[in-house]
Amino acid sequence: MKKMIMVALVAAAGLAVSAGVGRSSSGFSLSSVRGTYASTSHGTTDGTGTFITDGAGKITGGTETVDDGGGNVCKGSLGGSYTVNPDGTGTLTIIFTTTATIAGACPSTPVTNHAAIVVVSGRKVEVSGTDPFLLESGSLTRQTPPENDD
Repeated sequence: MKKMIMVALVAAAGLAVSAGVGRSSSGFSLSSVRGTYASTSHGTTDGTGTFITDGAGKITGGTETVDDGGGNVCKGSLGGSYTVNPDGTGTLTIIFTTTATIAGACPSTPVTNHAAIVVVSGRKVEVSGTDPFLLESGSLTRQTPPENDD
């Protein structure tokens, strides 16, 4: 089940993107990661959801649905933290807490996973899991309400 949470982690890493906000003269910063992001991840597990970041290093909310390919499908809430270096690289620690079991068996206690991130642009972040035995990668894209679309 820990690998199911890694999908949430990969998706959360996508939160490290901003719409051009938070880039200082020396590069990126924590404030580069602020807002709501759509996430998708693939690998040992697959998942999709949303992540909410505060621009100060905390994941303050979001939900993720994760499928481990072995009959276990779980929905959960997200929390955690992140770092962003001036060059746009960083780390992500995500805590997945099961809120619903869609199929199979899901973790009964919160699960923590880790990833490396890189900010690609003001709207996209790439994520790669760093926990042993979990092969995960994904991206996060900052969401824009329909009334703000170009």
